[in-house]
Amino acid sequence: MSIINPPKLNIIMFNMSKYSDWQKGVVNRNFHVLHNLVKRDEINKVITVDFLPFNIKKAIKTYFSDQILKDTRGTIIYGDLTSQCWQISSKILVYSTIDSVLNKSRIITELNKIIAKENMQNNLIAWNYNPMYIDYFDNFNQKLNIFDAVDNWSEHSSYEAYKSKLKQNYQTIQEKSDLIFTVSANLKKDLFNNQANVSWLPNGVDLEYFQSVSEVSPKLINIPKQIIGFLGILQDRIDTEILLNLAKNNQDKSIVLAGPVWPNFPKDKFEEYKNIHFLGPIKYEDIPALYNGFDVGIIPYKINDFIKSTDPMKFYEYLAAGLPIVSTYIPGIERFGNLIKVAKSPEEFNNFVNQALKEEKGLAPEKFEMLKNNTWQIRVGEMLELINEKLTPTVIQSVSPEGASEESLNP
Repeated sequence: MSIINPPKLNIIMFNMSKYSDWQKGVVNRNFHVLHNLVKRDEINKVITVDFLPFNIKKAIKTYFSDQILKDTRGTIIYGDLTSQCWQISSKILVYSTIDSVLNKSRIITELNKIIAKENMQNNLIAWNYNPMYIDYFDNFNQKLNIFDAVDNWSEHSSYEAYKSKLKQNYQTIQEKSDLIFTVSANLKKDLFNNQANVSWLPNGVDLEYFQSVSEVSPKLINIPKQIIGFLGILQDRIDTEILLNLAKNNQDKSIVLAGPVWPNFPKDKFEEYKNIHFLGPIKYEDIPALYNGFDVGIIPYKINDFIKSTDPMKFYEYLAAGLPIVSTYIPGIERFGNLIKVAKSPEEFNNFVNQALKEEKGLAPEKFEMLKNNTWQIRVGEMLELINEKLTPTVIQSVSPEGASEESLNP
């Protein structure tokens, strides 16, 4: 089976975060997929819709960011009191609004105006990352509806008050989407019942990016070696017992925790330990230099229903940076074989960390082999192949009784 003349695609993408956050250096799967899509010749233009506020508090924050601070860097091509649209590049437009809590129908009206203005009506796809918003179905004359499931938000502590709404929304998404991608096999099975239109497409990595920097982050210069490092959001998904045990048993080493600290993370528990260092948020552009200063990368997550739905990008990034890795068990970690040490208790975690600290850092051949098949470029290519199979007639090769090759078109 082969695709004949795949069409140029236009996309309206509902983001799981704000574009201005990406411009400040905070990235996620949504960011990588978008920016690898627009590198492809198959893509004409993408309107990315900033994470839509679902309560007044988030609307005020968005308004302040967009209208007062003007956080998003681009050329304004549309704007009023509640909405803005910026031209970021020849292929990327960013639309941000607070109408999701004021007048939701205006979002559809305004986006359709932008679609018409940019001549994006042909081969239009609606691509959603935000399960809090599902009003896009049947409103843009789109040819396909795609949902990319990044974790199960209904199990995230930040969305506890919206658990019921999210479950209903996931059901609607399951019923109305033409294609669903999931970061984990568990999401495909547990959230979407292994439907035929659901594909497990794990996270990926920009392999060259993590090999392109040789210097060590200046944030680590005055921190004693060896460094046991973690980068990510410090919140209630972190197993603090593992970290406290590491701090207690490795006072001749440093435990570096880089990333924003959320209110539900008990930072005060670590005040007595001088070997724990909080670095705060790290921009994506600064991550390779940070990893260059780590001696081992750790992923000390609690095992709960939310974590079971995830596929941490840290798996791939730590490996690409050549770090030994110690993690708690997260479903899907089996794919990495012996490249990651998996601990079942704080004591075992500590033992594995000390074993890993004796290993040589570097991108060993087995790590490279694993990662080269899991780049963002490959992942987006897999997504586009599934999309084009839905959109485009395919050529089916068959053999006649005489052995001659025949071609027939299947819509």
